[in-house]
Amino acid sequence: MKEKLTFDVFYPHPPERVWKALTSSKALAQWLMPTDFEPVLGRRFRFNGLKRGADQAVEGVVLELDRLKRLSYSWDDGEDDAPGIVSWTLSPVDGGTVVRLEHRVVEASRPHVLIEASVNWGYAVYASMPVLLRILQAEIRQPRVPIVYVQEDPVPESEPTRRAGFRQEEATCC
Repeated sequence: MKEKLTFDVFYPHPPERVWKALTSSKALAQWLMPTDFEPVLGRRFRFNGLKRGADQAVEGVVLELDRLKRLSYSWDDGEDDAPGIVSWTLSPVDGGTVVRLEHRVVEASRPHVLIEASVNWGYAVYASMPVLLRILQAEIRQPRVPIVYVQEDPVPESEPTRRAGFRQEEATCC
């Protein structure tokens, strides 16, 4: 018997930003769990998290990789007899990206595995990931902060004061 969960979610973000959220270890740590994930076919990785107050790790291997389109990896959280498979499929649409998440469990011997996964993935795709995508969007839109040099030596009171970062004329009027 094969069991699977499926979530179809629309994000108003381009596929490149969604792909970054799915493949950057820094981004994954923000919306899912800390990890050493790298988008390399055959790469072994580990998600580190907490579950019921104890350390819980999920181990996986990248099984399928088609940049900006599809990502699959094994998902072994130690709760079932065999690892599951998590697959992400990205489809660009007007105004954003439709993402399909499938979590397949082979021979689910413990029904709570899919129930718990459904709750966790639901929170991840509907709450955590949208927040991260907004943060990534803000990072892109934010102008670079200009470098401002400040004089370290105190300025004698006899000299006119200058404001750091602004061009000023030697003589001030009024």
